Amino acid sequence: MSESVPQGIQKTIDDIVAIKIQGATNVALATFITIGEWAKETDITDVVEFKDKLGQYLSMLANARPNEPLAKNGVRYIQNQLVLQYPGAKEIKSIANAVVTLADAYVRILENAKSKIVTHGVELCKLADVVFTHCHSSTAEAIIAGINKDHKIKAINTETRPLYQGRITSKNLLKAGVETAMVVDSAASYFITDDSFLPVNVVFLGADQISVNGDALNKIGSFSMGLAAYFASKPLYIVTPSLKLDLTTIYNPIKIELRKDEEIWPEAPEGLDIINPAFDLVPHQFITGFITEFGLIKPEELEDRVRREYEWIS
Repeated sequence: MSESVPQGIQKTIDDIVAIKIQGATNVALATFITIGEWAKETDITDVVEFKDKLGQYLSMLANARPNEPLAKNGVRYIQNQLVLQYPGAKEIKSIANAVVTLADAYVRILENAKSKIVTHGVELCKLADVVFTHCHSSTAEAIIAGINKDHKIKAINTETRPLYQGRITSKNLLKAGVETAMVVDSAASYFITDDSFLPVNVVFLGADQISVNGDALNKIGSFSMGLAAYFASKPLYIVTPSLKLDLTTIYNPIKIELRKDEEIWPEAPEGLDIINPAFDLVPHQFITGFITEFGLIKPEELEDRVRREYEWIS
């Protein structure tokens, strides 16, 4: 650990990289909770140094993993609103208090967004009987649990190798009283298309990052599940806050994070090349729509809606 980085900030960075903090929303929440705690506790006395460190630590937290625009958009929110709402803040204490207030405000934006997404998702898919999901999306879980309160349904989720985040989903769905089945990742696409097992009505996927043309980055395996839903003419909804839109994809294509070989095979034979992408991309053509805090949005309409609703984003 670098001595120049406060212990609390470094720990959060390490936990994000190690996926002890997993999921784009949880990464964003951890980023702003951590930066708020640092701002309240720092012993820096020089305003210029404080602002410099603030920008540095925000960037380090938001970029701990490459595919986390929800946190990066939060950084943009704090930096933008600090200028607009607190132009008179010239002292360390007042700036720190403003940072804490803005961090809390962004967390509330995310929490309110999730609540609205769940409401929209339950209403939109309330007639579903068998739903399919992949990896661990707390928002997808909440929608599935909400539908199940209206009428008993069956959920199918994946193992989500190599880190098995799907086990979190299974446990949470069972705890919520949802009848749940798990399939291995390699069986997922076939389960979606072949109704002889369980006739899947709808597929819910989360997203870690969204491109300006409406492609959704999600846990590896999502492409094949999106393709299967498209092939089978079954609705595929991406359940996500719209703030996962990454406007930098106007200029640069999404670069997918590659994880360590050891996650796949800790004792792999020497010389074996292991490719371990964390995510893949679901093309917008496969996506029925994004269930967002604004309701159901078509992929081609998302960028314009986000720019109108969150003027500070650009």
